[in-house]
Amino acid sequence: MKENHHHNCRILVNIEIEFAEVKERDAILNTLLPDNINFPKELSMDMSINNKSLMINTSSTKIDTMINTINEILYHISLAKQVIKYD
Repeated sequence: MKENHHHNCRILVNIEIEFAEVKERDAILNTLLPDNINFPKELSMDMSINNKSLMINTSSTKIDTMINTINEILYHISLAKQVIKYD
């Protein structure tokens, strides 16, 4: 009987983005939360806050999925920073 050896790997990416203001961090977090649902089974993401930082921890078994996810997260953060204005 022949054994199948699958070399599964998991890619872990931890992003920490420090903001000048807590209210900016919270606004960015709130823009990302609605997208934080219905992930493919090979992908997981967790977001948390630490002082003025937004912590985003992702993992995936597929490199393409991870790259696309990181690109999308950074794009949404960039877009939100352009739209959100503070007095």
